[in-house]
Amino acid sequence: MNRIYLDHNATTLLLPAAQTAVIEAMGQLGNASSVHSNGRSVRLLLEEARSQVADYFTVKPSQIVFTSGATEANNMILKGFSGRIITSAIEHDSVLEANKAALRCQVDSEGRVDLNHLEELLKGSDQPTLVSIMTANNETGVIQPLADIVTIARQYGAKIHSDAVQGIGKLATNWANLKLDFISLSGHKIGALQGIGALVVNEHSPITPLLRGGGQERYYRSGTENTVGIVSLGAAIKAYTSQDWSGIERLRDQLETQLLQICPTVTIFGQKAPRLPNTSCFATPGIASNTQVMHFDLMGISVSAGSACSSGKVKISPVLQAMGVKEPTLGQSLRLSLGQSTTPQDSQKFIDTWRQLYERTQKNLKERIAS
Repeated sequence: MNRIYLDHNATTLLLPAAQTAVIEAMGQLGNASSVHSNGRSVRLLLEEARSQVADYFTVKPSQIVFTSGATEANNMILKGFSGRIITSAIEHDSVLEANKAALRCQVDSEGRVDLNHLEELLKGSDQPTLVSIMTANNETGVIQPLADIVTIARQYGAKIHSDAVQGIGKLATNWANLKLDFISLSGHKIGALQGIGALVVNEHSPITPLLRGGGQERYYRSGTENTVGIVSLGAAIKAYTSQDWSGIERLRDQLETQLLQICPTVTIFGQKAPRLPNTSCFATPGIASNTQVMHFDLMGISVSAGSACSSGKVKISPVLQAMGVKEPTLGQSLRLSLGQSTTPQDSQKFIDTWRQLYERTQKNLKERIAS
């Protein structure tokens, strides 16, 4: 049976450009740290990829540090910064778990950072401060007001980091104008291999490396470079960022309209805020998240109840909790994240399958009440 994949925020398809780059890189023998001809050939591949990532962010290639993924990049910043850290209550676990002493900025009911609370936190101390706020949320798709966050943070001399994993390629962001100090990204979210990511660094803001050894990546991240992963990232960021998401956004909006027509009491989280064009997070009354995920899986449709970075567990979302969502709605959420390969037929199959589950649940409820 051909499965329908609606979990692209977890990981997406390997792009043809990235696959081609990987195959070519696999034919190269050598360590990029070696000074002989083989090593220099591999080094050229790495530096070409570094330039491709740098071009996307309009920074110097020397500001790109390759990592094993965004989790490592986030940990590098959160653990390597010397001073106070302010983050938000809706960040990815790799930010929240990296520094549990960090101050948590509140968010509103739509999942956007409370700018007034952020300023209050910044006023609280004159020690060196890092503000770490994601570009867009992986569960709800809600886009954070980064420009406003930067303006406020700069008034208090704070450094700024953003986990940009979900925003890369989907948003028309002028990264140069934002002037962020640190940016994390992950390859497999944009069509590169899993196990590769990068950190954009402000060279004038020193951080303590997590990994020490041979001094690779200008001592920011020692260890033999993941050549095939790096070239896949370079090729993917170049190809992925030229994609048009307007059709996917229309498909997402149509899907939500159909949901509400069938069940007007469906709750769509962050609906009134700017969102990623491919993401919808909603709660269906009377049906638990894990029940929905298992039902769709059995019907050949892959969906998620939230972040995919939680050891395969379906658990209550701290993101929705931070937005003030209460039980039972809190335990009824489902996330759909569409990709460039998603078709109208895929969307309609999801709606038909969801309708069957919803109507069956309502029928069973009425029968229990009647009995």
